[in-house]
Amino acid sequence: MEVLTLGEKIKLKRKEKNLTLKELAGDRITPGQISLVESGKSNPSIELLEYLAERLETDIEYFLESEEKQASRICEFYSNICESAIISENYLRAEEFIEKGLFYAQKYNLNYYKAKFEYFYAKIMFKKNDLEGAQLHCLNANSMFLKLDNIDYIIKSFLLLGHISIMMGYITTALNYFIQADGILNEHNHIDEVLKANILYNIAMCYYKLGNNEQAIAFASLAKDKLAALEDKKQYGETLMLLSISYAKENNLNEALRYAKLAKKIFSIIEANREISDIEMNLGMLFSQTGDVQQSFDHLERALRLKMEYKDASVYEALFIYCDNYIKLKDYNKALDLVNRILNDAGDNEKIRIKVYEYLYRIYEAKEDYKNIEISLLEAVKYLENLDYKKELADFYTLLGKFYMKSNEKELALNFINKGLEIYKDLGIILT
Repeated sequence: MEVLTLGEKIKLKRKEKNLTLKELAGDRITPGQISLVESGKSNPSIELLEYLAERLETDIEYFLESEEKQASRICEFYSNICESAIISENYLRAEEFIEKGLFYAQKYNLNYYKAKFEYFYAKIMFKKNDLEGAQLHCLNANSMFLKLDNIDYIIKSFLLLGHISIMMGYITTALNYFIQADGILNEHNHIDEVLKANILYNIAMCYYKLGNNEQAIAFASLAKDKLAALEDKKQYGETLMLLSISYAKENNLNEALRYAKLAKKIFSIIEANREISDIEMNLGMLFSQTGDVQQSFDHLERALRLKMEYKDASVYEALFIYCDNYIKLKDYNKALDLVNRILNDAGDNEKIRIKVYEYLYRIYEAKEDYKNIEISLLEAVKYLENLDYKKELADFYTLLGKFYMKSNEKELALNFINKGLEIYKDLGIILT
């Protein structure tokens, strides 16, 4: 895609119609005059432009559109494709279109699109766990959106800054970002129930992490009510994106934009449901941790339904929270059945399998089933010794050492505890 000069537009349309310079000129002007216009060496009058538009069966507005306007439409196209690619987790495609869009945004000083592409970079870096890079790009985007007074993206960038801050361990900073997002949402009467529920949940989670349980419950309940009111297609979206890119290669900007917008709409629906499922799952975790197990089960059921529908890999996180609830209820058989189901479903997923061993240990310890405690810990150690999860291996060595200490097998206990300590020292977790 490219921005075309007036002469380039006339030449493009003439070629599309398979007309020679002489055929386009007709009786009105000479082929040489058209050649000068097409090469940019002469500017046509409005009357001549109307004549050429008529001969080329094209609206005159197409020829009158400024380069800045064209650049804006091209940026809109790249923005829509980029957003869809991020939602579908195709980050290479997203970065490719960010770079292409930024070229036009910077060349024609289109500040809104500069900000949007900065925001998209932040989202990609956050997904890739480059937190410092994500924070820098998001702060740049937020500053530009504030100057532009773009409410929707001011709120979105505050939300992303909050999520980045949480991952960096700055919970109070994250809470301030979420509260700012909520304040702007309320101040401008910006109606977006999914966004509101997302903000309320994040405020609740920050309060919980800061130890303010009363505020955590209050905001979690508000989020719950919003989500209750909200109770009432990926291949298709990929196809729309492909159509859009194909039209763009043909320089058919109108059709490219139309299909890009449709793709964005489809993926936005998917993203909204993913967001709802994540909020439901985390509300389930929150209510589990505050002791309201039934509320926790209700939210987890809704989260699982959405995550299974969209084949979201984080479905296992929800299942582990389910297991936490069963352990709290001392329903150890259901907890064991669920953990074994997770193990069978997860296949070669190393992180999930390590988590399964952690839960097996917790369940058997709660049951005081010492035989299976030893079996599960030994299996975990055997599995981890062939992998590169050093911290997790040290943790299981230590658990196994403590187990043998309680069993009065001191030689075995010291052997495993020392193995764990050596790894902790190598990792710099403890100093010699």
